[in-house]
Amino acid sequence: MIQLFEQRDFGGKINATFQYIVENMRSLSLALLYIVGPVALVAGIATGIMQSNMLQIASLSGNADTRNPMAAFQILSQFISPTFWLAILFSVLANVAVILTTYAHMKIYDRTKGGTISVGDVWAEVQSLIGSGITITILNSIIVAFGFIFFVIPGIYVAVVLSLSLAVTSFEGSDFGVTWSRCFQLIRDKWWSTFGIIFVMSLIVGIIGLIFAVPTTVIAFLTSAKMLPNVSVVWLMLGNVINIVGRTLLNVILYTAIGFQYTNLVERQEGRGLISAIDSIGTSSIQPRATDEGTF
Repeated sequence: MIQLFEQRDFGGKINATFQYIVENMRSLSLALLYIVGPVALVAGIATGIMQSNMLQIASLSGNADTRNPMAAFQILSQFISPTFWLAILFSVLANVAVILTTYAHMKIYDRTKGGTISVGDVWAEVQSLIGSGITITILNSIIVAFGFIFFVIPGIYVAVVLSLSLAVTSFEGSDFGVTWSRCFQLIRDKWWSTFGIIFVMSLIVGIIGLIFAVPTTVIAFLTSAKMLPNVSVVWLMLGNVINIVGRTLLNVILYTAIGFQYTNLVERQEGRGLISAIDSIGTSSIQPRATDEGTF
């Protein structure tokens, strides 16, 4: 079993992330497939329909009159269409679902001491967090957006701080006000380590995620180059489903890493894992603990 609430250095958090995912591959994959999969599927289909409409408009406009002033307007109109907003809505919901599913799984894993985790167990946890998760995500987005619009550097700072918010509310059941102050409390003197883990894991996820973008990129390129003029909307939807579902589920790597950063910060300030280890003396073995987070 992996001890969640344990002080770890930078490399330790990365190693723990992949170790946790590998160890819980089956239960975590099933939970993501059943809980996140349907939402990401709708997002992929909506995005595919929107992209197909844009390519068809561009193709028809090009064949009719390259100087048609309505062509650009018709393409831009797709960004205010119901399909566009449906794609945005379900993309956001899918991302929230990945985060909540990841932390719900980690919470159950910690509670059961590495015991068997079913999809039903994870769903029960996620259900209780959906409302607060969506609310906190919306408020976070508004706050970070204002930070970037008026003060770029504070926007980056707040974005990193609030990256812990859904981990806090998932493990502690707090509302936004408490979650906000809790994030600032935990990240005190550890902003750079949090930024570092987010940057590195986002880079890893982004590079791996390029694999899922290949089908959509190839189809769009061939269509724009008129090498595939009559591309079916079904193929575009299929390409976008592969892209969005794959990249969304892949985000579990990033959020697991943020989860380990949260447990690391809690352990440093409160020693929750140490207290648990003391209580379990004589019943389980205690793993050696890291004492330094390194230069991050």
